[in-house]
Amino acid sequence: MTDQVKSRILRPLIAVLALADGVLHFALDFILFRGNFFGSPFPPARPPTAAPGRAGPPPGARPLALPLPLNELFLLNFVGEVVLVLLFLFVRDRLGANRWWVNVIMIGYVAVTFVAWWLFGRPNPMGLGYLSKGIEIVLIIVLSVDLWGILRPARIAQRAA
Repeated sequence: MTDQVKSRILRPLIAVLALADGVLHFALDFILFRGNFFGSPFPPARPPTAAPGRAGPPPGARPLALPLPLNELFLLNFVGEVVLVLLFLFVRDRLGANRWWVNVIMIGYVAVTFVAWWLFGRPNPMGLGYLSKGIEIVLIIVLSVDLWGILRPARIAQRAA
């Protein structure tokens, strides 16, 4: 398969996968938070109290602290994916020899999303958590294949020189 054929297959596939993951996170705002994009999605919670005869949470245990409410993080994930797809489709080729950076940034973005989901407890509402992570794994693989296609000719040229 030639590089041009690979590019014609991989570029749209990367864009579709990234947008699908972003749209899925956007949809979670509607599914979980009824379209409430900004602010706290829930009323303030009362501190948990231990049931009679139970000691409560272990000493020093803290819930995972998020920098923003989850509904806002879902919206930002969607916006981030759209921006990265636009960079990938319209700016990457203008970067010349440094175009591989866009792939690296996208891989990092998706990896951070995956790790955050893992640390948050791997929630899976309606099976959408696993669907999103499956898309992200495939996206990382396809981005890596595309990255390899960008970097390999440069390495071959260096060896030949």
